[in-house]
Amino acid sequence: MGKKKTAGRRTRRWVQWATLTSLGSVLTIAQAQTGPAELPALEVLGTAPLPGTVVPREAVPGPVQIGTAEEIAVERAPTLAEFMNRRFAGVYINEAQSNPFQPDLQYRGFVASPLLGNPIGLSVFLDGVRINESFGDTVLWDLIPQAAIESVALMPGSNPVYGLNTLGGALVMRTRTGRSAPGLAVTAGVGSFSRRDLEATYGHAEGPADLFLSAEYQKEDGWRDRSPSEVRRVFGKFGWSAARTEWSVSVALADNELTGNGLVPEALLAARRKAVYTYPDETTPKMSFIRLAGSQQLANDWSLSASLYYRRLRLKTYNGDAEFDDGGTPFDLSDDEYEGEARATDSTQTTTGFGLQLSRDGLLAGIRHRLAVGLAVDRGKTRFTQAEQEGDFTADRGIEVEGDDDFEIDTSVVGRNRYDSLYITDVLSLTDSIDLTLSARYMVARVSIADRSGDEPELDGSHRFSRLSPAVGATWRVQPGLTAYGGYAEGFRVPTAVELTCADPDDPCALPVAFVADPPLEAVISRTLEAGLRGRLFNLARWNAGIFMSNLKNDILFTSLSAGRGFFSNVPRTRREGFELGLTSEAGGRFDWFANYSYVRATYQSDVSLFNGVANEADPSTPETTSVSRGNRLPGVPSQLLKAGVRWHVDDQLSFGGTTQVIASQFLRGDEANAERKLGGYAVFNLQADYRLMPGWRVFGRVNNVFDRRYATLGAYNRVAFDAASEPLEGVGPGPVSRFVSPGMPRAFWLGVAWQAGGR
Repeated sequence: MGKKKTAGRRTRRWVQWATLTSLGSVLTIAQAQTGPAELPALEVLGTAPLPGTVVPREAVPGPVQIGTAEEIAVERAPTLAEFMNRRFAGVYINEAQSNPFQPDLQYRGFVASPLLGNPIGLSVFLDGVRINESFGDTVLWDLIPQAAIESVALMPGSNPVYGLNTLGGALVMRTRTGRSAPGLAVTAGVGSFSRRDLEATYGHAEGPADLFLSAEYQKEDGWRDRSPSEVRRVFGKFGWSAARTEWSVSVALADNELTGNGLVPEALLAARRKAVYTYPDETTPKMSFIRLAGSQQLANDWSLSASLYYRRLRLKTYNGDAEFDDGGTPFDLSDDEYEGEARATDSTQTTTGFGLQLSRDGLLAGIRHRLAVGLAVDRGKTRFTQAEQEGDFTADRGIEVEGDDDFEIDTSVVGRNRYDSLYITDVLSLTDSIDLTLSARYMVARVSIADRSGDEPELDGSHRFSRLSPAVGATWRVQPGLTAYGGYAEGFRVPTAVELTCADPDDPCALPVAFVADPPLEAVISRTLEAGLRGRLFNLARWNAGIFMSNLKNDILFTSLSAGRGFFSNVPRTRREGFELGLTSEAGGRFDWFANYSYVRATYQSDVSLFNGVANEADPSTPETTSVSRGNRLPGVPSQLLKAGVRWHVDDQLSFGGTTQVIASQFLRGDEANAERKLGGYAVFNLQADYRLMPGWRVFGRVNNVFDRRYATLGAYNRVAFDAASEPLEGVGPGPVSRFVSPGMPRAFWLGVAWQAGGR
């Protein structure tokens, strides 16, 4: 049986490679028959987090995906994650919280999520500052000043230049300036679920100075029960540009209130689509961020860039859960019962850092070098407190408590992280058609935690990690409009304080997280190989075809034991591999369109025994561990994604458009052995329309999930704590195991109006 499975995997890989090779050959012949192409102006990308040297997009050894401010405005998505979900190859979001501002984003099976417990494998940068939160490397999408984003670039692979968590890719965002976005613009909209939003931007440049401001407000009741959210963000940037000197100071503020009520049993969902399992589940982030940056042109093509930042996040959560109590006698069911438990956390995360980068774009020994050498120093400090209180269930499974004074402190700790690194990257133009990229980063990471209560000194600990991560890649412009690329890169991520103190299956944690004294975890190392072809077809479209494989050593995964409880552990080896195909129009005219397909196979590469998330002492029939075999799929990762979109410019005033996402099936979390029924795939269609009333005025409409498709984006196994009448179970043990899913949003409508004065 094992030989047949191995042969099958080899056959699939040969078929995938043959498909890519054949497609590349056909496109190459077609391009050759059309003659040399008139290439548009080359897009350029930075080679490192700080500004300095830039390279043509065609010189990057990987399929970089870029979204512009104009494209973001057309989609009108609530977050950048949703924008990328609609347009970028290999990107998928699930609605684990059923809140549009709290999505989990996946790229090639790697995650950037606001939820603790997810293995974060993507790094996220805003104007050169890494904004993965220091407490758990999470990414809070609701804090990103979306109206201020000039461009977003998704860099594939384990590029070490971008540092921690760049296991599968890096998301690099650049903000607007008064020069790039002049004028005053105001947009207002209303829509389904009582959504209303207001956005305003202002840009102005005069002489060497420029100013950009943005403000955003969004509020909605949510489509599920008891799910209101409110988002408030402001951003400002002042810049100064002289002949050889540039500097800027930017400030971002956010004060949000989010409700995400999570997964629900399938039976409850079938009875009421809007139902929530237990509530409340509230998150209130408040963020302030200031950054000072500058660059100076030096002699002989050298330049020096610097960045200094301060970021403070106050994050409070309040969760109501159903908790099983076996009455102290696990095998006597008569005293079993489910109790309401309210948990409140309060964390203050402060991160500071600075970076220096020396760059040069010039000739050396007759070869053009685009060189950047940099230093990055980042410090993080988190004061974390968790308190708990027993509560009573309401008739609709809510948790009520007597009063805030009865909360008991469960955990009070302070965590610190120190990240010091040196990096270098050089793009060598060996010939007019061949570019070689060499990169490396050496990092020393220190993570420590200390008990603040005085009652748990065993929590105190300090951990140190260090590593040199290299990368090499090359591009070859075979002919005008056709480029081959390939490369190898290594990435690095260290365990966070959350993971280091929540790694014992005998003493699990409650998420957001309760700390315990646990065995240490190993750092994660990724090794990525990538190769492909890209070019232009008949002067009409840009195309790409590529394969990739990322092998991870000591992957850190969270094993759930019950609703919101579990532990982190190292898995010796995992892998994400697959291929991507894409077409994007470039000819202009009446139609803009794109289509891309991606195949991702995320698997365990070691035979491991994982704790069974639904095991319970009161249910001896359920084994405590799940045996996972090499080749089993990682749950929660759909294997196939197909995305397409078209926009028809009827005339200079009216345009229509639509996008679709087709998502394949996936295994549920808790089914790591791949033995149970999958969560079904689905397809979602969205429509858009824009009409220019008069100069400066525009109205627009959006319809998401046009056919009102009922689908789920994530699934997990858990035990049900209530009977059909929503009464908590008593005297029957831990309750039946059930499939819990996160339902997708139903059909929704939005209408709005936009006004702009000045600008381009």
